[in-house]
Amino acid sequence: MTNTQHILCIEDEVDIQEIIAYNLRRAGYKLTLASDGINGLELAQTQTPDLILLDIMLPGLSGMQVCERLKADLKTQLIPIIMLSARSEEVDVISGLTHGADDYITKPFSQAELLARIKVALRRTPSTKMLSIGSLSLNLEAYTCDLNGQTLKLTTTEFKLLHTLMAQPGRAFSREQLILSALGEQSEVVDRNVDVHIRGVRKQLGKASTAIETVRGVGYRCDPNFTETLLNEVL
Repeated sequence: MTNTQHILCIEDEVDIQEIIAYNLRRAGYKLTLASDGINGLELAQTQTPDLILLDIMLPGLSGMQVCERLKADLKTQLIPIIMLSARSEEVDVISGLTHGADDYITKPFSQAELLARIKVALRRTPSTKMLSIGSLSLNLEAYTCDLNGQTLKLTTTEFKLLHTLMAQPGRAFSREQLILSALGEQSEVVDRNVDVHIRGVRKQLGKASTAIETVRGVGYRCDPNFTETLLNEVL
């Protein structure tokens, strides 16, 4: 059985890593293994796998830190992440999902359950290079943005910022997270410059600009009712 889908497993417990590796390879997945958060983050950024299995308790960087950085990076933010943890309290599950995880499995878990969760997560992954909400659509290959049939004149930075916000409606991003997502760690853009770029995006959106909300003391988020906003404002 062959499968072109690539999974990155970031897990420091050798016995669990070996069991997961055996079952995923048997199921036909291409698999890469990492034993700490720093190496796992680097592999995720350089290899861009189709899905990531991420343990919470990791040396170097915690799973929560790795998840936050991946979801703040334009290149990796759409990769589904399934968190693995021995913590089963509701507050831990909520924390994992709040940090950007797509799913959460508590240890010990059956391999059948893990494979089923992986299949579901992979089915949710966008199969096209388009991101659309209501009348607003982004072409992720051509770097074009259309609103209600009209092409907007966004700069590359504005496009990346809008992409980050649209990809996770309802999630509040700090200015630092938006900088990392849009321009990467080597960017010389400072926090307040993000405000300038956001104003540029809002100007292009016109009446639909209310879809980008300011979160006082944090940064910005895309209105989770973005679709309704666009239907009400642009028509």
